[in-house]
Amino acid sequence: MKLQMGAGVLLLALSAVAQGADTPVPAVLSVCQSCHQADGGGNPAFGAPALAGQQQAYLLRQLQHFQSGIRGSHPDDNFGAQMQAALPKQLNQAELTALASYFAALPAVPAAVEPATAQQVDRGRKLYINSCGACHGAKAEGVSALNAPALKPLAADYQLRQLQHFRAGIRGTDATDKPGRQMARMAQTLKSEQDMLDILHYIGALP
Repeated sequence: MKLQMGAGVLLLALSAVAQGADTPVPAVLSVCQSCHQADGGGNPAFGAPALAGQQQAYLLRQLQHFQSGIRGSHPDDNFGAQMQAALPKQLNQAELTALASYFAALPAVPAAVEPATAQQVDRGRKLYINSCGACHGAKAEGVSALNAPALKPLAADYQLRQLQHFRAGIRGTDATDKPGRQMARMAQTLKSEQDMLDILHYIGALP
């Protein structure tokens, strides 16, 4: 899905409270909402993750990566390619920041929880503590200082796809993407897809 915008189209009259202030939001917001929904809760049918309540710095970095081609250019990243095509190249940094701030300021939408056994959750807990918690936080709340996003609001199928992409070299290979490269190395420590699934079961069980 591509959005055609004239060079003179910069900001809508629309404003939203973001980061405690009235922030003008770019016209492309309506396109973002068509996949990520008005509440920023995401839409698994479109492969669109939840954005509401996510760290502003993380959202901005991903927007920049999609715009520059660092993310979404791999031939096996179909959903990423859709996002890259939908994001106008002419948006400036102020507009990208406004988009990131808008979604970061929305209240997080609880992700659907996948059914899991107590054994799966406990196994996932051990894996999470050893492989994920140091960066993403004890409650999967994310740690901004470590460039680690919140995982709790993200749907399990989206997280599984990203773990698979990091392991396969579809994401996190660009030399300028230090957090992505760190995550790709960590994904390599997970020995199987079952490891990934159990971690996601544990994240889903967190309060």
